[in-house]
Amino acid sequence: MLSWLFKPKQSFKGLKIRMPREELVRRSRILIIDDERPDLVDDLSAAHFSVDHVDDITPENMGTIERPLYDLVLLDFGGVGTQFGNDHGLSLLKHLKRVNPAIVVLTYTSKALETKHADFYRLADGVLAKDAGIQESLERIEDGLRKAHSLDNVWNGLLSITGVEAGSSKDTELQALYVEGLTNPRKLTQLKESVLNLTAEGSKVVASTLLGKLVELGVQAALGG
Repeated sequence: MLSWLFKPKQSFKGLKIRMPREELVRRSRILIIDDERPDLVDDLSAAHFSVDHVDDITPENMGTIERPLYDLVLLDFGGVGTQFGNDHGLSLLKHLKRVNPAIVVLTYTSKALETKHADFYRLADGVLAKDAGIQESLERIEDGLRKAHSLDNVWNGLLSITGVEAGSSKDTELQALYVEGLTNPRKLTQLKESVLNLTAEGSKVVASTLLGKLVELGVQAALGG
């Protein structure tokens, strides 16, 4: 039983996750969206990361981003995202964050952008220059993946999907159910029901996946992993 590890906590804020690099690599999936296939695809594969590349997101491969398959996206600006608006990668970034707020997005471009596109950097989780060396690229990607697998990031993504304001009484209520649910299946069922009742039909798959990830991370943190 793990119950003694949580009482009398009503929040996960004290839980810390220590994930060795080998496990980070094993758990993570990376997507590169770039109209030209970068050498970084091969570099990441050689470093044993699971990485996919697509030229762009279109109606034919929309499920690639609308299902929670990936933990981190490297997103180019030019030549992508035209299905989502006139602002290329910025339009696609906004769509990514709308359908799965927990996904970590690093901008990946060599272009000098106009002031009107400054949100491409502001809304992203970080920046990776295309001319960065392999060591710097791996460090930034691993930092992004650690954020993707953090309790805070996944929880905030879940709040965004459900429309619950961070720090609100509903947030506190859900956190209490989450912490208790790690050792009490009945509380976990209550949490799932509450979350899905708050979630729009088209986002329930993402919400369920984030919940599953939260439980896995919570148990790992409690065990000192």
